[in-house]
Amino acid sequence: MLHKIDLYKNYNDTKSESSRIKLHELLLNAKNQYGDKIAIRDKYNEITYSELYESVVNFSNQLNYNNQPIAIVGKKCINTVIQIFAILESGNYYIPIDPNTPEEKQNYILNKANAVALIKNNEIYSLKHDNSMIPFENKLKNGDSIAYVIFTSGSTGKPKGVIETHNQVMNTLDDLKRRLNLSNNDNFLCLAAFNFDLSVFDIFGSVYVGGTLTIIEDQRDLKDIKNTLENNSITVWNSVPNVLQQFLKEYEISEYCKEKLRICLLSGDYISPKLAYDALDAFPNADVYSLGGATECSIWSILQLITKDLLSKYSYVPYGYPMDNQRIYIIDNNFEICGLGETGEIVIAGDGVALGYLGDTEKTEKTFVNHKELGEIYLTGDLGQFISKEHIKFIGRKDSFTKVNGYRVSLSEISNTIRNLFKIDNRVFCIEQDSGIKKIIAVHQSTKFSDSVIRNELRKHLSHYEIPHCFIYVNNFPVTDNGKIDFKKLKTIAESELETRKNIFSIIDNKNENISNFRDFLKGTIEINHLSDKDSMFDLGVNSIQLMKIKNWIEENENIEIEIVDIYDHDIIGELEQFIFRKKESVIS
Repeated sequence: MLHKIDLYKNYNDTKSESSRIKLHELLLNAKNQYGDKIAIRDKYNEITYSELYESVVNFSNQLNYNNQPIAIVGKKCINTVIQIFAILESGNYYIPIDPNTPEEKQNYILNKANAVALIKNNEIYSLKHDNSMIPFENKLKNGDSIAYVIFTSGSTGKPKGVIETHNQVMNTLDDLKRRLNLSNNDNFLCLAAFNFDLSVFDIFGSVYVGGTLTIIEDQRDLKDIKNTLENNSITVWNSVPNVLQQFLKEYEISEYCKEKLRICLLSGDYISPKLAYDALDAFPNADVYSLGGATECSIWSILQLITKDLLSKYSYVPYGYPMDNQRIYIIDNNFEICGLGETGEIVIAGDGVALGYLGDTEKTEKTFVNHKELGEIYLTGDLGQFISKEHIKFIGRKDSFTKVNGYRVSLSEISNTIRNLFKIDNRVFCIEQDSGIKKIIAVHQSTKFSDSVIRNELRKHLSHYEIPHCFIYVNNFPVTDNGKIDFKKLKTIAESELETRKNIFSIIDNKNENISNFRDFLKGTIEINHLSDKDSMFDLGVNSIQLMKIKNWIEENENIEIEIVDIYDHDIIGELEQFIFRKKESVIS
């Protein structure tokens, strides 16, 4: 009788040679071959490989540590990339922290990582004088060392630090260099934040082949993306699906740009067949790939080349095939291997599996498991099926983690934070709209706090993409026959409330009102017929892409500079208009 593990034999035949060099050594190689070529561009500057290498060496000489965790808080720019390489060049490993991360969470990461130093605003701050122990040193292979620790959302409300090594990341880069035929003729577009692992491919993949990397400061700025595509001959696009979806919905690009792009990598969230078709139509010369895996497995572990023939064969985009030196299986709750078509948890084995979670042996042992037949595996928490010995089909998540417009969030973390701060019972879930945008909805049973009070307090504890788009009050949570919360009815209530808010007719005399250009723009952007001074943009369902459009419009049409945080601080439409007026007055005076 055929053992179930044998069903996966050909599927997981992925053995391949992989490089054993360090990530920072890629830069030295590129400098030697392409010294005078532009290595990186950002919004304000550009730098050659020779200049980049010299800057890295100079900065690394200031880091008098060895094999230690060094945190870095920096904007998306050339300078931050220099500091990332300098940390590696000095023999240490980097911990990227987004500058918009709340201070409380930043401090948690620094303490959890036991970081010896922090690089912030081009300054090096010593945090401790004794060296940190090398985590999971017994798992390191000969000659390998830790490259970075990326903190992701945790089910307990605290981020988890995923430890990746140089060899593990190089295994992924080697696969894609070969598979995508990457070369020094490629121009990479960096969309992801540096504390998300998609940026690891952008930075080190580009340097690996001597390409040019163009950094987008904020991936919500669709206009900046368009200008970059038009002016920099971008050949490699790498983003979450929602960024591409919103971009294609918002902008038309020239035939030159369409023909120039040759690689389109989409990962981190569900890819609808419609988006896949749109991507193929938008970029006729590009190979479009769906990629999957986890931060815990060196960026990606599985991929699928998307073609129109494939889309005509299936009603979904297949999750795909394992990448070089990686293996994918489906197992049930008893850790038995699933047969064809059986639903179970997707697990990953092979060279990409991370060492574990920094400072959390217990959580590591629950997630990184030594399987009796498969060896060491990572339990992804994703559900899937093995279809016809051909590919994995993604089904959904086992727990409360979900991807919201490309960001991995824990709905239980959001709910627990609301409960702890305000002592109110609540339920948090997602609703996906026709546009493909997901919105986080928080339903609660308290009239003590206004939405703006809750939202402003949450900003101190959660990242911007974790804050619910909408707060809804109910007298009682609907329950099922067995007494459990009825999430289906909750979602129906939320959808009805969103529709009501969208179509609300503000009590104003529209005939006599002189609508400002800004409010007229706002109505079209949020797709609301009528707006009053007291309407909150967040109550009306504004999303992160729309926020960036609003920011850009204000700066271009009112000739002032503002930050996204200013819109959070003045989300009431009348207050935002007054804020704009005061800013203009201060500029004039």
